[in-house]
Amino acid sequence: MPELPRRRTALVACLLVALAGCATSGAPVGSRLPDAAAHAEADGLAPFDTTALNFLVVGDWGRNGFFNQREVARGMGEIGGPIRSRFTISTGDNFYTSGVSSTNDVRWERSFEDIYTAPALQSRWYAVLGNHDWQGNVPAQIAYTRRSDRWYMPAQYYAEEMTLGDDSTRALFVFLDTNPLAYPPEDRRRYSSTGDWDPEGQIAWLERTLAASDAPWKIVVGHHPIYVGSTSYSDNPRLVDSLVPLFERHGVQAYFAGHDHNLQHHRPPGSNVDYFVSGAGSLTREVIQTPNTLFALRTPGFMAVSLTADVMAVHAHDADGRLVYRADVPRRRGARLPLPFGISSEPSGGD
Repeated sequence: MPELPRRRTALVACLLVALAGCATSGAPVGSRLPDAAAHAEADGLAPFDTTALNFLVVGDWGRNGFFNQREVARGMGEIGGPIRSRFTISTGDNFYTSGVSSTNDVRWERSFEDIYTAPALQSRWYAVLGNHDWQGNVPAQIAYTRRSDRWYMPAQYYAEEMTLGDDSTRALFVFLDTNPLAYPPEDRRRYSSTGDWDPEGQIAWLERTLAASDAPWKIVVGHHPIYVGSTSYSDNPRLVDSLVPLFERHGVQAYFAGHDHNLQHHRPPGSNVDYFVSGAGSLTREVIQTPNTLFALRTPGFMAVSLTADVMAVHAHDADGRLVYRADVPRRRGARLPLPFGISSEPSGGD
């Protein structure tokens, strides 16, 4: 019996060592890696024009402040303030491990209200549902919109048009519920019965929404990646078949997702759409390189985005706010601009 405490201590020690790995940064992979030395001077400084439409993107975060969530929140506040972030996008899995039970669930305080306390994070949060959110009360996350000054999920999927800082360029943001789209019908039984599982209706709505908009910028957000470089997931064929043709047909420039717990950027050869993964809000997961991978890194972190009339700058930051990757996505007018991807006309505009 005296051996039992020592065994428990050893077990706890091993567990702590294993968990410590989720807070460390691995080596990035991809065909376009960041030049850390070139960006060193930008660390800690406002990288964007503060008159642009600047915002933050984070996903897979709701763990009561643990597993790097609080540290990522602190980094978001430190970056969001100088760039004057207008809002935050959550790419889903807002509450682990089974969503929320109601609008009074203690997770609202422990995983959201008490964690994202920086002044820069008090503006609106545009949220989508993740697979873990679908294991709880789906309507409760929608209903919390009416109780909160910043949480915003008016429906399972919705769209919002915004005006950029020049007051003339418009951007359409489309927020999807990818759970019914990403999984086959037989997987429906694994999730809560509280939500509306209607993939055909959502796809029809998406096509109408994209077709009806003449906004120069079209950005789509969902929880599940379409293309991914992961040890846990593969490219999602259901999303490739249902979403990619609509994105290409209607001029979508970028898709932001979470689900994989890291930071990634993909662009299939010949595609006019850039695919980003920002799912590193708490626990992290290993990455791999695929033929589509421009960048992937296992580190707790988030993305900061600056949208101007002609370019969308996407910066990936770790939990300490350090810049670990950047990419410039040009606004396309029916075809790609005659510049190599990620390279602007400015000397400092490379990936």
